[in-house]
Amino acid sequence: MTVEEREQVSATRKGAPRWLRELVVPTHWSMLLGPVAVVCFLVLLLTGAVLTFFYEPSAQPVVYEGSSSLYAGRELPAAFSSVVTISEDVPGGLLLRRVHRAASYLFLAAILGHLLRVLLGGAFRGRRASNYLLGLVLLLVAIALGWSGQNLIYDVVTGSSVRIGYTIAASIPWLGPELANLVFAGPDVDDVVPRLFWLHVLVLPVVFVVLLGGHLWLVVRQRHTVLPRRRSSDGRPVVATSSGAGLRSRLLLLGLLTTAVLVLAAVLVPFGDILHIGPFLPGFASNDMYPDWYLLFAEGGIALIPAVELTVLGTTITNPFLGGVLLPGLVGAVLLLLPLVERLFRRRPAADLDVSERAVEAPGRVAFVTAIVVLLVLLSLGAASAVIAEIFVVSARTVVQVFRVAVVVAPLLSAAVAYWYARRQRG
Repeated sequence: MTVEEREQVSATRKGAPRWLRELVVPTHWSMLLGPVAVVCFLVLLLTGAVLTFFYEPSAQPVVYEGSSSLYAGRELPAAFSSVVTISEDVPGGLLLRRVHRAASYLFLAAILGHLLRVLLGGAFRGRRASNYLLGLVLLLVAIALGWSGQNLIYDVVTGSSVRIGYTIAASIPWLGPELANLVFAGPDVDDVVPRLFWLHVLVLPVVFVVLLGGHLWLVVRQRHTVLPRRRSSDGRPVVATSSGAGLRSRLLLLGLLTTAVLVLAAVLVPFGDILHIGPFLPGFASNDMYPDWYLLFAEGGIALIPAVELTVLGTTITNPFLGGVLLPGLVGAVLLLLPLVERLFRRRPAADLDVSERAVEAPGRVAFVTAIVVLLVLLSLGAASAVIAEIFVVSARTVVQVFRVAVVVAPLLSAAVAYWYARRQRG
């Protein structure tokens, strides 16, 4: 008898909930991206809770008295000093910080991969549209968690990131200045640390837990989509699934493997090492500092859109709004409207919506997803235009001009190629 069969018998004998006994769990590897994100979130909660005991959410200057010879006797911001103390003097502190940072990267990557699977498989259609929209909100909260956590370190990257964030928020027409003051407590970087601390350790995690609970409840209530492995003689999809009774063993194994990978990555890769980056200093700015990878597209949008000032209805529209708010907002709006577009132009029987489509069965959707991915990748690369110019020994202006053309042409061209390839594979 297999482990799953034993758990099925055990669940039946112990009077397990009916939803657990009847739950159908897909076995395809791509269905693991969501659970991996949940495991990473749990790791983030545990490691973050421990780090909170040693962190000082203040930008007030203090004299560093730890064991780091690089900063011994120097006056440092309290937040940065506490992070250095965690790394150098708290037993296992550096490993804990690295695991926390590695988990945050994998957390966002797993959510984005999960979203990509949902988009390509059409798992956002019909009754699942509400859960798809809830997932998009979860992605936004996850990005806010990552951004706020990155800025709590109060290093050189924090100064650039907070200033860019404040400028983007303040550029929003009519509501910008009030919104920027609400989130950042003013233009002074020193004032934002306590506010970001409570957002990161309390407000955003609570919001994410509530939304995640609703997301998982809808998955159970609406039943999980499954992937077709092949077609039977009558053309109906044959899927590979298993019952939910063995779910506990598989989730436990997945959690252990994911945690082991995070610890191994933390040991091998210097995630979050800040000793040689230095603390944020007022008046100091560097063009060599970039936000985390999941926010590069916003900085790239600001860098690539020409500097303009337009007066519309008595308010001024500037470059930070166009690149940092309008462009990402348009991408988000298209993703939000996707279930409606599918409902209007691609009607399928309700029973078929429980089986995810193979990507090639919807060439238009493949073309759309390809265009979005290419656009975001090019915007992210555009944020590093100065570095690219230095590597290829050309002027930064030339690189920016090339990227400005590429972000218009490349998504359209890649969409056409993807559409042609999907049509060919389907045929």
